Amino acid sequence: MIDIDLMEELEYYQKAPVKKKGIDQKLVIGGVLLVVVIACLLFSPIFSVKEIKAEGASHFTTSELSEMIGLSAGDHLFLFGKSKAEKILEESPYIADAKLSAKLPDTMVISVQERKVRGYVPYMGSYLYIDEEGRVLEVQEAYQEALPLVKGLQFSSFTEGEVIPVDNSEALNVVLQISQMMEKYEVLDLVVEIDVSNPEDIYAYVNQVQIHLGNMENGDMKIKYMAEIMKTIPKEDRGILDLSALDDPKANVVFQYLM
Repeated sequence: MIDIDLMEELEYYQKAPVKKKGIDQKLVIGGVLLVVVIACLLFSPIFSVKEIKAEGASHFTTSELSEMIGLSAGDHLFLFGKSKAEKILEESPYIADAKLSAKLPDTMVISVQERKVRGYVPYMGSYLYIDEEGRVLEVQEAYQEALPLVKGLQFSSFTEGEVIPVDNSEALNVVLQISQMMEKYEVLDLVVEIDVSNPEDIYAYVNQVQIHLGNMENGDMKIKYMAEIMKTIPKEDRGILDLSALDDPKANVVFQYLM
């Protein structure tokens, strides 16, 4: 028969939890100290914003972007609400995407992807600034940059920040195609006006020259020819450049001077 001292066994098992409890207390104390140290570092003036940088911005200055989100020197690099600020920036029609990032020890970087104005659409005495998708970026009473004035789009209303809801969607598609091609051949700043009233019979105007494009078959080649030819025609010359027949491989480019 095995003789078991119940009192000794009871004392043995009662001591074990006491030892384990001592280890847990040390871990807790260590964890608390670690949290306190991290909190002190996070709230330290070392991580206050001293410099603000903007990347990818051309329409907005660094100061304008900072003002939009309420960011200023002295704000905490890690505690500033970056997600909320990004959403505020993306509310602007000009900003497609925004990202804020902390650069240690004291710099906040605002990175934005901006939409670019590609033309102007006349509307009730004002001008809609549109991007390459036909989105209205803003409305002004005048326009300044050398970009095409787009005529022939049919619509009765619009919402700033959204694509123009045109009745003649084919005409808008033609405008977007032409805009991309003109950007490709670097003639956006040359073209004064594009008339897409009839998407199958398009006209463009550069200086004092009327350019007949016809439809957009072989559109890339037509815009390329237009870019090359217009560089050779003096600004004071008046005339008609007919590129509509370029759909025919045997056709010749014709420029007719006007008095």
